[in-house]
Amino acid sequence: MRIADRVKEATFITRRNRFACLVRLSGRQESVYLPNSGRLDSVLFPGQTVFLADRPSVSRTTQYDLIAASLRGVFVSADARVPSMVFREAVMEGRLPPFQRYASVRSEVPRGRSRLDFLLSDGDSQCFVEVKSVTLVRDGKALFPDSPTLRGKRHLHTLIWARKDGYAAAIVFVVQREDADSFSPNDAVDVEFGRGLRAAQMQGVGIYAYRCRVTPGEVELADELPVEL
Repeated sequence: MRIADRVKEATFITRRNRFACLVRLSGRQESVYLPNSGRLDSVLFPGQTVFLADRPSVSRTTQYDLIAASLRGVFVSADARVPSMVFREAVMEGRLPPFQRYASVRSEVPRGRSRLDFLLSDGDSQCFVEVKSVTLVRDGKALFPDSPTLRGKRHLHTLIWARKDGYAAAIVFVVQREDADSFSPNDAVDVEFGRGLRAAQMQGVGIYAYRCRVTPGEVELADELPVEL
């Protein structure tokens, strides 16, 4: 999936807050938007080469989005909006065997106190799906989350409730880089999320992980990864 047509290379300086960063672009300092509220401390650090999408608009205070980084020769997508986009595209094209039966895809579907990313339907059954962005990889293992996530635990509870009500349910971890060989919950950062993920599996929630092929302007959902709980 093409995510940006006009991409510029810059150098990361610092993160100002959850959604704003300072970079050096063409010899000057530039404030840019970061579409990711995760910690990203393994991906973004001073001196890091990053890539910006040029998206000027009168409604914006910044001209650029920080969309990717180059990490020891590996491109990492930093845009947390991308995983849902590439998952939806792959489902609609029938490229994901666990979800090939579903012909209809609805986005941002309310369920209880949560809003889940997708509701897939085939006429006979429905499947709620929550998609998570993963950027942290250590020794070939993709890990989620990179910081404690109350929202993530709430989504797991919602998926379990959906299963108990007779729906299919799944959580999909989209690893936005190519150098992962497996996926596991990051118990060292959020042990409760890991416990919740294992409980969800026991209740019949499907758990899937896919890595991506990434270039500064493109992200494509690639092969499925083993999930090690």
